[in-house]
Amino acid sequence: YCDSAAEEAPLYLFDRTFSQTVPHLLDDFVPAKKKTCPYLDPSAPHGHDLFSLLGEGRRPDYRWIIVGPKRSGSAFHIDPNCTHAWNVPIVGRKRWIFYPPGINPPGVYPSANGDDVAMPISIGEWFLTYWDEHCRRRDSPSTPPSERPLECTVSPGEILFVPHGWWHTVLNLDDGLSVALTQNYVSSSNVGDVLRFLDTRVNQVSGCRDRKEAVPPEDLGNAFREALKERRPDLLAAGEFAASRGWSCRAWNDDSNSNRKEDDQTQTEFQKANGKKRKNECNAGGSILDMAKNRSTGADIGKSGECGGGCDFSFSFM
Repeated sequence: YCDSAAEEAPLYLFDRTFSQTVPHLLDDFVPAKKKTCPYLDPSAPHGHDLFSLLGEGRRPDYRWIIVGPKRSGSAFHIDPNCTHAWNVPIVGRKRWIFYPPGINPPGVYPSANGDDVAMPISIGEWFLTYWDEHCRRRDSPSTPPSERPLECTVSPGEILFVPHGWWHTVLNLDDGLSVALTQNYVSSSNVGDVLRFLDTRVNQVSGCRDRKEAVPPEDLGNAFREALKERRPDLLAAGEFAASRGWSCRAWNDDSNSNRKEDDQTQTEFQKANGKKRKNECNAGGSILDMAKNRSTGADIGKSGECGGGCDFSFSFM
C-alpha cells in the first residue's frame, strides 16, 4: 500500500497498543532515549511524564507508533489535554508546520470554546488552498515574531519537541513506508495549564473514554491531584499556584467574548474557503510535496528545548 498509495488523503495509522503487542520496541528505544535525552526520562527530578503517576491503565492514552506512506500525515491540531509531545521518525522524513498559541492557521476555524474545529478535510486540500496565505504570513516583514509560523524537516535519528498549545501539521515526505514514535506528556512546565484544562474543559478531555480501566474525564482532575499529592506534592503546589493565575499559554481563553471566530462565522468562512474550486484534485500529490519541500525558508531542525513561562517557543535552526 505504501509503495502505491495515490489518493488525496492516504491512510495514516496510529497504534496505541504497540507496547503490549511488540514490547521489544520499547526495549529498543527507551534506554536510548534516556541516554541521549535525559530531560525526557520519567525519573528526572524536575518532573516528567506526570500522568504516569496515575498508573499505566488509568492514565489517558499517550504513546503511539505511527505508520503511513508518502503524503500521509496529520491535519492541523493542538495536542490533547494540554500536553507537550515529542516525535521521533524511525523511517522517512517529516515536514512540520507550526503556528503559535492563539494564532489560527489559515483555513482553520476553532469555535470560541475550542470544542469544534472547521478545517479542510485533508492535508492536501490545505496545501492546495491555503499555501499562498501561509507563505505570506511566514515571509511577510509585517508579521510579528509572536505570530509567525515555523517550519522544519525532521529526519530519522532526530527528536522533535512539540510544546503544548501550538497548532501543527505533519506531512510525510519520502517514498515508501514512514514510521515514527510519539508520546504526549505532562511535565513541571505545563502542569498548571493541565490542571486548569482538566477542571474547565472536561468535554475536550480525550484518551480515556473508551477504556474501562482509565480514569473518566470528569474524575481525571481529582485523580491527578491525588497522585501528585502522594508522589510529587512540590509539583502539585506549584501547579495549583500556576493554575490559579490563569492560562500560561495563549491557546486557551476563559473569556466567552474572546477574539476567536464565533461558531456561525466559523462555519461561513470555512464554507467559503471550502467552496473555492481547487486547481488540482487527487493526483496533485507531487505538487503538494514540491510546495512543502521547495517553498520554505526554515532549514532542518537543529535543537529545541521545552517551553515554559508564556509558552514563547523558538526553534534553533541550523
